[in-house]
Amino acid sequence: MSRSRGAVDRARSGDTIKIAPGTYQEAVCIEGKGLKIVGSGAGRTTISWPDWGRGVPLPEVTPNACWEASESADAEGDPTTLADDVSGLFFLDPDGPVEVKALSTVNHPASGIVAWNAHGFRVKHTSGTGHERYGVLAAASTDIRITGNVEKGIDRGAPWFAGTAGISVGDSDAANARVTGNHVEGYNLGIFIRESRGGQVTANKVTGNCVGVLLFDDAATEIPDNTRQVEGGDFRITANASIANNRYCLAGRDGSQVVSGVGMSITNADDVTVKANSIIGNRPIVPAGQATTNYPAGGLSLVSFAPPPGTLPPGVTGPGLVQDITVKANYFRDNQPTDIWVTRPIPGTLLQEAGPGIVIRHNRCTTSFPADICGP
Repeated sequence: MSRSRGAVDRARSGDTIKIAPGTYQEAVCIEGKGLKIVGSGAGRTTISWPDWGRGVPLPEVTPNACWEASESADAEGDPTTLADDVSGLFFLDPDGPVEVKALSTVNHPASGIVAWNAHGFRVKHTSGTGHERYGVLAAASTDIRITGNVEKGIDRGAPWFAGTAGISVGDSDAANARVTGNHVEGYNLGIFIRESRGGQVTANKVTGNCVGVLLFDDAATEIPDNTRQVEGGDFRITANASIANNRYCLAGRDGSQVVSGVGMSITNADDVTVKANSIIGNRPIVPAGQATTNYPAGGLSLVSFAPPPGTLPPGVTGPGLVQDITVKANYFRDNQPTDIWVTRPIPGTLLQEAGPGIVIRHNRCTTSFPADICGP
């Protein structure tokens, strides 16, 4: 059917597939194979999907294991069709390392480049535009390297808006992740580390998202199912630039969280260092007639957040408090309402107290809660 798909079908694990310059309208499911896929450069080799959005329906697709797996795990998609579960390159249960580099993905209604249950996943020097879930997603995987990529969201309006996250590591309890030197803009979340443990987020630029960087210990996994719990944390977030992440979006499984203007947020996680980042100009912007934000906005928020009622899987107790967090040597400027905010219980909200081990020192900042964090 297509040049890339045919090459994938013929390949054996460990093979390298080189894709010539050109635009290829396709979406490729790679089941059980660890491959290296190399384009001729981002913007020169493009794997695309037809335009879609208001008044332009998604094309129907033939079922396969990847789209069906995506549908089974995605609580936000349309359960009546697989048309919104299509990704550019989807590696499902590869039996060896995966590498993708030097190509672009455009318009896929699920994600650009995805791996589930990969042991060794490298994505470098790619670009992605207009994906509705993720630009790059490593899920239930280990030894993850996502380096030097550019991800840009497109706001298509309700009900899709601009996609969940440009780059995400999820449901990975031994992630050993390195997310380095990427640029993400125009998504709900720039870089999203969810229900994952172990890694570094270094020297990335995130701008124009609702949240620049979110490290979130959720109640349970989503991929491949919700039967596991990972204690999210053990990450080092260093030398990133989080600038003017002021989009407005609805977040959470039930859309109850109204979010805008968050530079970075550490939610429910433990053992996290936030060091030497530049966090500038993050402030909530609420469109006329829309609900005000109910998620702590500003430069950096450390949040203990109870799951919304009715959203926990059966038998799951929920995540713990944010704790053992070190925030040091960061530069804050022009964030509103505060540069640094530490969680506290607020009646009528899902916010809870912080756990032990919160250390905040040697930052250049002006406003905070509690007020003495940025005091003289």
